[in-house]
Amino acid sequence: MPHTEDRYARLDAARWLAAVAVVLLHSAALIVSDPAAYGGGAWLAANLYDSAARWCVPVFVMVSGALLLDPDKPQDAQKFYSRRMARICAPLLFWTLFYLAWRTGLDWWDDGSVDFSFWPRKVAQGEPYYHLWYLYMIVGLYLFAPLVRLLYVRSTPKARALWVVGILGVAILDALYRRALGAPHGFFLTWFLPYLGYFVAGRLIFDGEMRIPRPGLMLAASVAATALGVTIMSDGHALDTYFYDYFSLTVPFMSLAAFQWIVSSPRLPRLASLAPLTFGVYLIHPVFLDVARRAGAFSGGQRDAWAVPLLTAAVFVLSAASSWLLRRHPATRKLV
Repeated sequence: MPHTEDRYARLDAARWLAAVAVVLLHSAALIVSDPAAYGGGAWLAANLYDSAARWCVPVFVMVSGALLLDPDKPQDAQKFYSRRMARICAPLLFWTLFYLAWRTGLDWWDDGSVDFSFWPRKVAQGEPYYHLWYLYMIVGLYLFAPLVRLLYVRSTPKARALWVVGILGVAILDALYRRALGAPHGFFLTWFLPYLGYFVAGRLIFDGEMRIPRPGLMLAASVAATALGVTIMSDGHALDTYFYDYFSLTVPFMSLAAFQWIVSSPRLPRLASLAPLTFGVYLIHPVFLDVARRAGAFSGGQRDAWAVPLLTAAVFVLSAASSWLLRRHPATRKLV
């Protein structure tokens, strides 16, 4: 088992790698979501990029689990809530209002219409913008984290592993149910429940109590299966996103394997100065993607396949720089 300091350093690597993967996923989605591009070389490449990044959010949750379920760092519930909920509330409020206004501004730019009627509905749905669902989900996770930690500390490694298998198993069945019946996602404060499987798995893998056999091979195989599944189930009229779901038949295996591979790879650069910027990168990057899309970042040709990683790199750098600037000023530091 590596030294504790080295193991925690690998969580920094997991954070910035997951942030890059989020930007790659959303960059590729600009092409994948276009039915007219289906089946072309650029679409196939973008589908592969998107599939290869689907572990990003589960790895973020597993990093949180690895940190918050540490049995050697006791923390009472009151202290936890005062720190964690304060950490999430300011960004949740600010970025909700920011992206509602941003969406309204984009509508005005695109077609000259100004509409505020969708604001209450989007907030009630817990999705003011396509990426902000994560903040709403994490509120529920933080609300129950002290209880989960108490149960985690008092259980055996075997019982913890059964939690992961049971919760993720139910989540996979739920994803199949939603796919078959087209059921809605439900109230956002319940969204965290299936993510508890990733949350607990993060600490188990971090402590070496859960091992994924041949994680590199499993990661590659699940990425290929995800890309193939999306290709087969989609057509030129609609994109079928079942295999992109974080609880599809492939993504949980991909995510667990990715996290184990990262925490077991000492040669991955830690980039400790970059890790604190990743929350801001997650929050800010859609702004730059929206601007890039309207500026003609994609031509509709085969060269779009190469444009995705280039756009990912540019947007990540700009988002990280913006996050750094926001963190420099006391008035905006708590927003990222």
